[in-house]
Amino acid sequence: MKGPILGWDVGGANVKVARLEDGGDVSAPKVLECPFPIWRNRDALPGLLAGTAERLGRARNMAVTMTAELADCFATKREGVLFVLDAFRAAFPGVEPWIYGIDGRFRSDAAARQRPHQVAAANWRASATFVARTCRDALLIDVGSTTTDVIPIVAGRVAARGRTDPARLRTGELVYTGALRTPVCAIVRAVPLRGRLCRVAAEHFAVAADVHLWLGRIDEDSYTCETPDGRGRSRPEAAARLARMVCADMDTLRPHDITAIAEHVARAQVRQIASALRQVMRRLGPSAPRVAVLAGQGTFLAKPAAAAAGLPAVDMADSDGAAMARAAPAAAVAYLLAGMAEPEGAECPASAGP
Repeated sequence: MKGPILGWDVGGANVKVARLEDGGDVSAPKVLECPFPIWRNRDALPGLLAGTAERLGRARNMAVTMTAELADCFATKREGVLFVLDAFRAAFPGVEPWIYGIDGRFRSDAAARQRPHQVAAANWRASATFVARTCRDALLIDVGSTTTDVIPIVAGRVAARGRTDPARLRTGELVYTGALRTPVCAIVRAVPLRGRLCRVAAEHFAVAADVHLWLGRIDEDSYTCETPDGRGRSRPEAAARLARMVCADMDTLRPHDITAIAEHVARAQVRQIASALRQVMRRLGPSAPRVAVLAGQGTFLAKPAAAAAGLPAVDMADSDGAAMARAAPAAAVAYLLAGMAEPEGAECPASAGP
């Protein structure tokens, strides 16, 4: 496909877009990521799409994948899918986007409207299909702000068992833990406090972003989600939120207490991802890949999880650039629409032995 292409990944908390020039004839896409909690103001989506395209450069060729349909501002996924499609129609009148489906095929806007469940939450398939062009055997671990995808690629084909979100949750191919938005009380039931385990409050006092900011794995600029208490994104403010998880504050806890809590929560996230990896690998048996490809903003969780499962890890950012790795589905649908196998120079190391 000739001419520039915009690839969109419209999530419930973020909108990501990648631009390819002249049908993908460049080494790397330009990428923008816009935090957008759709449940707060869904009617602002058309304006956000139009404004983002203006910033990156408009294109008549557009590929779209989405997960925003799961947001609870929609009564059903069908309603959510149709809302997103309507937003593109309003933002880009006269432009017909191609919508990517869970079967790995593009379809027209009209076809997507007829079978909306076929295009709901298909972004994982786009990323895995893109990776499969250069990595014939791999486990793709994409840790985003909210969820983690664990997608097996065997003999150059996407070997996922689940397609829908419920099926993927059952198979271990979707894990609801992420680098930013996951509530701490959804990750652990207790944390260490001065030598003993202490139950945590079942309250939205702190999120994973507070954990990883305190541990130095992200900075304030990377803390792109809303803070639970509406306050700032500094380390002291993150510490105060973590202290509240044990119904305390920074008058009664010390920095080493917060570090112990944060490290415990981070280790729990790694165990959750590693458990999913092992589940997928057990299902595949002898054909299970022996290398992990890491994508997303939470590679600091994916890498130790891969190591725990006995897998050497390759970071997509090293071959494709950090921007592409963070917005893999958006870039992937753009390249897939362009008919590109991969960006120039992309390589995947051979799978290592057990």
